[in-house]
Amino acid sequence: MYDVNPLVYSALKTIGLPVLPETTFNSTSPIPCVTYVEFSNIDTIVGDTLEYSEIITMVKVWSNDLSVLMANAKLIDVKIKALGYIRDFGSPLFGVGTGQYILRYKATAKENK
Repeated sequence: MYDVNPLVYSALKTIGLPVLPETTFNSTSPIPCVTYVEFSNIDTIVGDTLEYSEIITMVKVWSNDLSVLMANAKLIDVKIKALGYIRDFGSPLFGVGTGQYILRYKATAKENK
């Protein structure tokens, strides 16, 4: 299993907002911030000497300001795509109070055994 979390975390830190694992986000978390979680990490092809995995990662940017939300979502998109991911979902969710922009990415990782 290929662990992409350190790469994702390092890329997100360059944006300049606090970065938290999704599982630690709560009512005392700093806003604006970025959260991330690995949704899926499954084998797609397994052979004697190498293996491929499909990895799905969700990233959210949180903010009380829609312009900050949108600007940081664009920055995140550039950083995560630079890691070899493709975005397969993106949608803002903004109402009264704190809003979020949800981004989901998919990548194929190659592992040598």
